[in-house]
Order: sequence, then structure tokens, then C-alpha cells
Amino acid sequence: MGWLFIPGSVRRSMIKDRTSAWERTNDDGTTIKTTCLAHCFRGNCFSGVLWSVFERTFIQDGEHTESQQRWIQCDLLQYSRSDDGWGYKDMDESMHPYYYSCPKSYLDMVPVETHGGNAEWREHVRQHHRNSLAKRRAKRTAKAR
Repeated sequence: MGWLFIPGSVRRSMIKDRTSAWERTNDDGTTIKTTCLAHCFRGNCFSGVLWSVFERTFIQDGEHTESQQRWIQCDLLQYSRSDDGWGYKDMDESMHPYYYSCPKSYLDMVPVETHGGNAEWREHVRQHHRNSLAKRRAKRTAKAR
């Protein structure tokens, strides 16, 4: 998918819109409810990545009709002067986004065994966090000398 820019938008409202809960009812009476369980923004004042964990439930006549679904979403956010506002490009882990700053806790919230996912991408996320930790430790060691 491409980018969607919204003229006059600000980052805060873009994040709120991208993480808002919603629901709809199908013709058969099944209510589909989608809720954002967690989200965080990693970036700066002109661009970044919005990580989110979503859960979807299916209820008909007060009973769950399908297993709940969970997934990790990666929204690239960017400000554009030419479009005069913020825009986003939405992806999920199945697309193997080349961004690995997803919080490790999000991986635990969406176990591959239960909800599926991209094991290769998740290993890149884990390696990213191991590398970041090693860099922080090396800086602390250098400062202590």
C-alpha cells in the first residue's frame, strides 16, 4: 500500500486515529470489535514508526463465534510540507517491515503459536534489542574508565 496524507493533520491526532477502537455489525448479526491493546511511537518530530498491538473479537448473540485475533501493526508516520500534514503507511509483521524497534513485550502479547506471525521478522526484532543493549553497555563501560 502507499502513503495516505491528511492535509492539516498533526502527529498526535494521527496517532489517536490510528489506535482508536472501532466496531461494526455484519448482516448476520456478528459484532466485530477491534481494540488497540498497546501502542508507542518511536521517532522524531518529522517521522517515525507507530507500533501497535490490536485485538479483534467476534460476538453473536452474546457468544464468541470465532477465536480472537491479535496482530502487531507497524505504521510509518511522516510529515510532508507539500501535503501540509502527517501521513501514514500501514503494514503488519506479515509484510516483514524493515523496521525492528518494536517493543519486545509486543511479541509476547501476540504469540506466534496462537496468533501466527513472522518468525524471521521477530528474530530481527530480538537481535535489534540485543544490539541496542550491547551498545548501551559499551557506552557505560567507556564512561566508567
